[in-house]
Order: sequence, then C-alpha cells, then structure tokens
Amino acid sequence: MSLAQLPIRLTTGAFVLNSGISKLSLSEEEAEGLQQMASNGVPMLADMSPAAFRRFIAFTEIGVGAAQLIPKVPGWLSGSALTAFSAGMLNMYLNTPGMTQEDGVRPTQDGTAVAKDVWMLGAGASMIVDSLLNTTSRRKKSAKRRVEKIHEAKDQKVEAIHDARDEQHKALETAREAAKEERKAARKAARTARKEANKAA
Repeated sequence: MSLAQLPIRLTTGAFVLNSGISKLSLSEEEAEGLQQMASNGVPMLADMSPAAFRRFIAFTEIGVGAAQLIPKVPGWLSGSALTAFSAGMLNMYLNTPGMTQEDGVRPTQDGTAVAKDVWMLGAGASMIVDSLLNTTSRRKKSAKRRVEKIHEAKDQKVEAIHDARDEQHKALETAREAAKEERKAARKAARTARKEANKAA
C-alpha cells in the first residue's frame, strides 16, 4: 500500500465500515425503504427480500470498508471496490426522483446526503491512479537496477579478464627470467668445466 493512500484509505474505510455495521440493525421497514431507493440505481436489487437486501448491503459495505483498512490489499483493488460501490450510490442518486434538481445533476435538499458520496468516487479513482503510477515507477526502478547489475557484472568480468592477463604476463616474465638465469648458470658451469679440463691436461 502506498503511503500517499493511507489517509484516504483510513477515512473512507472507517466511514464505510461503520455504515455497513450500522445497517445490520436496520428494521424490516427501514431495509425495505432503502431497498426501494437502491433499486433505482441497481434494478436487480428489487428482486431481493428486505432481509436479504439488508444482509447484502451491510456485508457489501463491511467488505468495501475492510478492503480500505487492510494494508495487504493492493491500492488498485481497494480503489476499484470503493469506486464501484460509490458509482452504484451515485447511480441511485441520479435515478431517484426528488434527489436532483431540474438539471438532473445538482442535488436537492433531500439528495445532498447521497450526492456527497461523490467524494468516495474521487477517492477510489485517486487510489487506482496512484497505484498504476507507483507500479510503473517501481517497474522502471527495477529495470534500472537490473541494467545497473548487468553493467556491474560486465565490468567485473572485464576486470577479472584483465587481471588474469596481467597475472599470465607476470608468470611468463618470471619464467623467462628463471630460464635466462638457468642458461647463465649452465654457461658458467660449462666454462668452469672446460677450465678444469684444460688444467688437468
């Protein structure tokens, strides 16, 4: 999780998680009224019973809220969950009579509470963008490190080859010097032997 996402994830996560937990205690009538509103944005919700809808919406919000608060959940995933959830809320807002003014966008007094959920849409989109940018940045840094390691390995290999050549040259020079000294010693010994032979004759 990016540190830049931490404030957004903590605030949205706590808000949505608390909202989901509170919906577990909705009465049958409250759940039915909320279901009628929600079905304006997601028509398939109208086919559920009020009790099933209450569990569905509560567990959905709890899941979305928990996804924001669990550090191991990737930013793009938590952002996608929050974006999808808030998009459903805004779709309900736009399609529920009495929540928008005549232009169909600006909220009425009754729709203001739901229209505020647009901040969650922006937060979710921000997390997705931040995750994508960070992933690209990390990939570039990783690729740069790999290139640097390859160059470093090449430099070390070249240096090792040069060192081996230097050692080989030194060994050859030492061998030449030893052979030269041996030849000198052999010639000296031969001269000494001839002198001794001449004296004996």
